[in-house]
Amino acid sequence: MFCIKCGRPAKIGNFCDACFLDSESLFDIKDFSMEYCGICGITQDVIKEKIVGSLKTKNSIASTKVSIKLVGNKAHATVTCSGSIKGLPKTETKNAMVIIRKQMCDMHVKLSGGYYEAVIQIRGKDKDNILKYATRLLPKKSISGIEKLNEGYNIKVLHKANAAAAVRGFRKRYEVKDSYKLAASKKGEMLYRNYYAIR
Repeated sequence: MFCIKCGRPAKIGNFCDACFLDSESLFDIKDFSMEYCGICGITQDVIKEKIVGSLKTKNSIASTKVSIKLVGNKAHATVTCSGSIKGLPKTETKNAMVIIRKQMCDMHVKLSGGYYEAVIQIRGKDKDNILKYATRLLPKKSISGIEKLNEGYNIKVLHKANAAAAVRGFRKRYEVKDSYKLAASKKGEMLYRNYYAIR
């Protein structure tokens, strides 16, 4: 049997290896859009990861190389994949465009609105040292605000889990009291805010 395209001996179906590979695509990629937070920012590595994640294939891909050129809010991508189709090696290059849109992430929406789930209340003679240590223990992006009072400081923390983790570092050296208060009601569900008093 001979290849119906070039006349050489057929190896796969009605095609020789070369013509079979010419007729088959190693991978597919389409133009797409993605969102990123303008405050958090975005890197080319993140864009490349999204591009690699958007690839579609039923074949074996051994390596993928992505290069991008940013023009305004568009990333023009050149994607080269090496792999195999039914055991035959193939390298293929395709182009795609990614439209990049700014949209504030959930965390920064909450921070901009003054949202917080917990309060660390710092009191006592050692309040300044406690404040320094607490701000080191808390992720920077988790601090919604720091309120200075005559008696000490209130650190407003975005997530309860971050506040609880930070407070654990104080329990052996300082007196820590836990409490909670009703903050709001959302769709019939009571939302409580955690308070940690350290002195």
